[in-house]
Amino acid sequence: MLRNVHIARKGQVIGKYPEADMPVLVAAGTVLRTDHYWKVGMPRWLVVGRTFDPAAPEPEKPSRPRGPQDLGPRFTCLRCEARFDEPEEEKPGNVVMEILCWLCGPVAGGLYSGSRILGKTQHCPKCGSQHLDEQVW
Repeated sequence: MLRNVHIARKGQVIGKYPEADMPVLVAAGTVLRTDHYWKVGMPRWLVVGRTFDPAAPEPEKPSRPRGPQDLGPRFTCLRCEARFDEPEEEKPGNVVMEILCWLCGPVAGGLYSGSRILGKTQHCPKCGSQHLDEQVW
């Protein structure tokens, strides 16, 4: 047998509803959490929100900040039209020569290392072209 729940707002009975529908009515706002209810067998009126409070909705998770990985490939090769995130880098000279220059002295090593860093080039990993279009975010 379904039990009806009497709902009162500001001292006035505003209706009676099946007890099973109360969580839905509270969630919809038809019955307020601050309203009072009573059903047969209860000694006094009670606050709706303490008994029929629907489960609180899950708080929205903050979205993670958008980063470059969300915006797609950053580079486009103007020759083969390949799209990629990072171009390949190539430094002139070689590591063995750089080590030998450093063994000769800090000035020679620093000059050789500096020339390698300043002379590095970026190129397409697919075709090797240095003609790249970079998207600036």
